[in-house]
Amino acid sequence: MKQKVLFFDIDGTLIWSQAGIMDIPQGVKEQLLKLKAQGHKLFICSGRPKAMLEDKWCDGTFDGYILTNGAYVEIDGQSIYENRMDYDLSMQTVKMLEELKCDYMIATANHLYIDPRHQELYQFFVNLRHNDDLFTTKFNRDEVLKKALKIEANVTNQDKDKIEEYIKKHFGYVINYDEHGSDNAFEFYSPTISKATGIQKVLDYYHLDQEATYAFGDGENDLEMVEYCHVGVAMGNACSLLKEKANIICKSIRENGLEEILKILFCE
Repeated sequence: MKQKVLFFDIDGTLIWSQAGIMDIPQGVKEQLLKLKAQGHKLFICSGRPKAMLEDKWCDGTFDGYILTNGAYVEIDGQSIYENRMDYDLSMQTVKMLEELKCDYMIATANHLYIDPRHQELYQFFVNLRHNDDLFTTKFNRDEVLKKALKIEANVTNQDKDKIEEYIKKHFGYVINYDEHGSDNAFEFYSPTISKATGIQKVLDYYHLDQEATYAFGDGENDLEMVEYCHVGVAMGNACSLLKEKANIICKSIRENGLEEILKILFCE
C-alpha cells in the first residue's frame, strides 16, 4: 500500500473522557504502531494548544501534531507552520472581555498564559496539571498577544449573545461549548485557519496529495478535515452534522470502533 497520512482528533476519538476512557485503548495503540511500522504517517489533529498535550501522546507514536485548530503544525519535533491572530483584533478582543469581566487565557505555540485573578478558568487548568512549565501566570499581556494563536474565554449567560455576535462579525464563525464548568466557553482564533489548512501544510511537507489522507473525528471542528481528506470517518458518538459529511461512520471508541475501522481500512 502506498504511504498514507492519518489524522486523529483527540477528545471523543482517540479518548473519550465522558465515557471514562482517558487513555488511547491498547488495541488502537497496537494498530497505530503497525501502521507506523508500515511507513504510514500518523498525526494528532486537535483544537488543543500544545501546552495541553499530555506527555503520553508525545511518546513517538505520532509523527506530528496539528494543533489549535490548524494554527500550529509540528513534524518530528519541529514547527513548520504557525498562524498567529491579528494583533489589533486580539487586543480589541481581550479589552472587550475585560470590560465584560470574562475570564480568558491566551495560547501561543508552546505556552498557556492566564491571569490567576481569573479564578474559575485558572483553577480549571491547575486541576488538569498539563505541563506545568508551559503554564505561565506572570506575563506582559500586550507582548504575549503578539504571539497569540488563540484566546479562550468563559462567558456568562448574560453576555453570551453579545459574544456570539462579536465572533461572527470579526472571526466568521462561532465555536461554543461548555467544558470548563462555567456557563459558556468560547474560542477566538484566526478565521483563515482550520484543521484542513493544517493538513495541507503536512501534505506539502511530504509532497503527498489528498488521496493519501484519512481523517477521524467526532465534533464540529472536525468538519473541515473530514470533508477535506480522501476518507473521512465519523465516530459513533460524533455530532449529527459530522456524520452527514463523513464517508464512513464507525462505532464509538467505547465500542472499539476506532480499532475495528483501522483494521478494515488497512486490511489486517
